[in-house]
Amino acid sequence: MIELYVIPAGIPDDLDRSRPVVVIDVFRASTSITAALYAGATAIHVAGSMDEAEGLKRQLGDRAVLAGERKGLKIPGYDLGNSPREMTPDTVGGRTVIFNSTNGTKLLRRLAGFEHVAVGSLVSLSATLSYATQFNVHPIICCAGREGTFSAEDTLAAGLLISKLRPSDGDLDDAAAFARRLVASSGEKWRDWARNSFHGRYLASIGLADDLDYCLTVDRFDFVPVLSGDKIVRNS
Repeated sequence: MIELYVIPAGIPDDLDRSRPVVVIDVFRASTSITAALYAGATAIHVAGSMDEAEGLKRQLGDRAVLAGERKGLKIPGYDLGNSPREMTPDTVGGRTVIFNSTNGTKLLRRLAGFEHVAVGSLVSLSATLSYATQFNVHPIICCAGREGTFSAEDTLAAGLLISKLRPSDGDLDDAAAFARRLVASSGEKWRDWARNSFHGRYLASIGLADDLDYCLTVDRFDFVPVLSGDKIVRNS
């Protein structure tokens, strides 16, 4: 059965850790991680806190870039924020990125004990689909949400992925079935619904509307980031 968890607090502790997991944080960690790897970052280290990020920076030295946000804005003293548009060959190419965000990185750290974890996004939707279908069991899909609460954009992205998986109704839990119906009912308006989500409106209000367009473009990239040990790398 495809299981969808729309907020991190709903994820039980006794999930089968051998099952594939897709983590979704559309606005913006999933998208920025994918963009950084496309731009030539060698790996992404996910930090659980600012103190941990700064410790990794001291350990890794000048070839590491600090990237992250609080309240959507770049953390003071960091090299980059959490905008996928910042992830360019000039800023991250050939370097390790230490990433620390409000929602997505916390969820990725929580799921680090699972054997197969992908960072799903709309910009790599088809690649995420290919990853999720290579296993003999249905995936678990986990949305990062917004500060522990429901986020429309993550659930819409999950619904799009579930729709492409083409499961039967009996292969969906209630949340997954709802997300699929939500996308079906939106027609061509799902992008507008995502832009008009609480977090979408907030990002636009602080001057990051262009990030929304970037994050809502399907299949910019043909790979999906995956968790490998303590780092995120391109799926090969």
